[in-house]
Amino acid sequence: MKDAEAYFLAIIKDERKGFLASLLRTVLAGLSSVYVAGLKLFLLPYALGIRKQTRLPCPVICVGNLTTGGTGKTPTTQTLCRLLTAQGKRVVILNRGYGGKNEYGCAIVSDGKTVLLNAEQAGDEAYLLADTLPDIPVVVGKDRRVTGKLAYETFQPDIIVLDDGMQFWQLHKDVLIVLLNAAEPFDNGYPFPRGLLREPPSHLRRAGIILLTGTVHTAPETVAQTRERARKLASNTPIYEGNLSPVGLTDLRDKTQYKLGWLEGRSVAALSAIGNPAGFTALLTELGAEVKAAYTFRDHQAVTAAEWETACKDAQGLGVSDIVTTEKDAVKFPGADCDLPIMALSVRMQIENEAEFLGTVQGLLNGG
Repeated sequence: MKDAEAYFLAIIKDERKGFLASLLRTVLAGLSSVYVAGLKLFLLPYALGIRKQTRLPCPVICVGNLTTGGTGKTPTTQTLCRLLTAQGKRVVILNRGYGGKNEYGCAIVSDGKTVLLNAEQAGDEAYLLADTLPDIPVVVGKDRRVTGKLAYETFQPDIIVLDDGMQFWQLHKDVLIVLLNAAEPFDNGYPFPRGLLREPPSHLRRAGIILLTGTVHTAPETVAQTRERARKLASNTPIYEGNLSPVGLTDLRDKTQYKLGWLEGRSVAALSAIGNPAGFTALLTELGAEVKAAYTFRDHQAVTAAEWETACKDAQGLGVSDIVTTEKDAVKFPGADCDLPIMALSVRMQIENEAEFLGTVQGLLNGG
């Protein structure tokens, strides 16, 4: 499965050459046209007013993106919720609960006092949100109309924050924050399956706020080009920049906390199952670690104990001193027979001009 996925990604990123690769890209491009046509047909009743979006009794802020893969939606949700609660707002988070046992149902992960479900039941992102935002309720389920109703009736929030729900068309969003990877904002420019776009770039006009992520790791001229393209697609939409900032490390076995300087000069192996594993590796290198190996798995994949142990043995053979994983992967750590320390790196989304950003969000909520 992993080899097939890697081959597919190499095809759509034009890394494979030859007749067969070209033929597959042609077929996928045709399927992309079918996908876009199907999306237009699905959205037509909304455009004609035949079908109405569900409106919840309180405002909804959605954090989303146009592509599959990691742009930092969950860390942005964390930061946004911290900013809103600091202003005295009662907030509830809705998350799909991808990969969790309640993804196709409806469940309360946290009531804002106690975390009620584990990562397997809630999904990795939902559990991480509940664990890192202990004062904020988290509700999971694919149908955000159902989870939104439960969230409002149970907790009476001032604001509901929807983590990764831009493509859940059935629910009205009062504010839509769209994240763009500054280096590759629209992947290869094609919708699925020829590319990784969930919807065409022109749909960026739906955004109330655009957040360019990963700008510190992107060449200034590339950031400028991305910003200019975003302005052409959404001319009046305010644009901000956000970057993942590491805040510390935790030993998964004894929960000892370490400062970031601990990584300086250490030979490590990176292990992750996230949307942007290259960004994680780059972050470790930036912190002064020598990354001798990177073990990557499909986004959201629950890495088994056997897979952890295989990575540990391989890393030991390379002479590394530690394995470092992400905070998101750490919540699913199954335990493993490994002689190497296993550390989790915690990160936060730092948004430029944070006060102005929050003011723009509040202005949009007030109809500005």
